[in-house]
Amino acid sequence: MLADLKFNGAPVIVTGAGSGIGEACAEGLAELGARVILVGRTEAKLRATAALIEKYGAGSEVHAVDVSVEAEVQRLHAAVAARHGHVKALINNAGTNFVSKLAELKTDDWNRIIAIDLTSIFYMCRAFIPMLLKAPGGGSIVNVSSTFGIIGSPEMPVYCAAKGGVLSLTRQLAVDYGKAGLRVNSLCPGATLSPRVKGYIDNKLVDGDAIKRLALLGRLAECKEVANAAIFLASDAASYVHGTAFVVDGGQTVH
Repeated sequence: MLADLKFNGAPVIVTGAGSGIGEACAEGLAELGARVILVGRTEAKLRATAALIEKYGAGSEVHAVDVSVEAEVQRLHAAVAARHGHVKALINNAGTNFVSKLAELKTDDWNRIIAIDLTSIFYMCRAFIPMLLKAPGGGSIVNVSSTFGIIGSPEMPVYCAAKGGVLSLTRQLAVDYGKAGLRVNSLCPGATLSPRVKGYIDNKLVDGDAIKRLALLGRLAECKEVANAAIFLASDAASYVHGTAFVVDGGQTVH
């Protein structure tokens, strides 16, 4: 039912909320009545997202935090726990990419991408699972992976490894916490017109036309299209969806 998509003032955390898919998640959640806890590294971007969703009247909070740093996640948890008794959903969206052949990949770059794309999810889930378990009707975690966690992509060894790790971690959390009422799913977007990807195309770091040809729909996803799937998984409308890798890729992984 449509009512199951509504959050009725419940707190929901979105990481990477300053732009792209995270910003679109924040706007969609606010429209459905969530109090969105906006998390990201750049306060100015988070403030812009907060201004964008103000019109929906559900309220928001801004927390400038680097979720790849354990101490900062602990600080975030303390701030959220001081204001809320529970969290209804956690959308772990923060992430980045790096293009390099493995033989040329520096150790520091490997460690940095793994920290941002995978270790941050460990930190966030570990910190907030106790609050998610207290959510009326059950809580939900949505870990944003990628189609490149399922298939390979040229010169993206660390990104593919990190996103594959997100899928495995999500499955294990689903095994451990499902019977406690906490649903855990991953989301696997295909190529999406986020500011980062637009920058890659505009600077000719990647071939935009070639990316479009990967999807059977013949185009890249809009951020809102991916966010819609994340919000569904976070909501009670997905009450029997658990442990899955939800693919939103316009048909990329079909062939």
